[in-house]
Amino acid sequence: MSTSRRTRTPRPTAKPTLPGPYHKGNVAEDLLAAVRRLIGTEGVESITVRRLCREVGVSPANFYNHYPSIEYLLLEVAAEGAEVLLATFDRLAKRHDSREDQLVGIAVQSVEFAVENPDLFQVMFGQVPGGPSHERYQRNIEACFGRLVRVIYGEERYRAEDAVWSYARCQKAYAFFAFNYGLARLISMGFLRFPNDARSKRQQFVREQAQQFIRGLDLAATPEP
Repeated sequence: MSTSRRTRTPRPTAKPTLPGPYHKGNVAEDLLAAVRRLIGTEGVESITVRRLCREVGVSPANFYNHYPSIEYLLLEVAAEGAEVLLATFDRLAKRHDSREDQLVGIAVQSVEFAVENPDLFQVMFGQVPGGPSHERYQRNIEACFGRLVRVIYGEERYRAEDAVWSYARCQKAYAFFAFNYGLARLISMGFLRFPNDARSKRQQFVREQAQQFIRGLDLAATPEP
């Protein structure tokens, strides 16, 4: 009995699967989100271009397609923080009629912000070079200081474009800013401690210190020229 071999029809060769996109989503926003997360969890020192790209899943070369430097990206996050402070200052202005109460509130809320976001607070106020050349950051920081000037003097007198003029006419505001920043840094870094890290004790201390400082400012005195 003869048999015949069946000839199998060869299957068509499957087309190779093309690789998908290297990264799905908005790379620029994902890098920004990674910076926000790392500042809050690991601190500024942990943030490098290589680390960010590993977090997001892109190559270091891709980073520079979206941001000119790591400093620029850090200042983007700092600009967001300044917007939060600015909104807080505006809420205090609506809540309190007296300038003294507004200033005390600014001191308390600035310290609380620094305690909750110690590394972000550092970035916002001088740790990262290049701030004056970052338009959004500079605009927001100047707006925060401008609000402080308005609270202290009851009028708009800060001129961001004219430092010499402002130095001569906003001295009380510069003094309060230095006090406020220094107190926030000391407390957020743990140089000033409170029993059981009690928030109520901390806020009471800040209120008392701010009230003492504001008395020295003598807001009712003849305004500076």
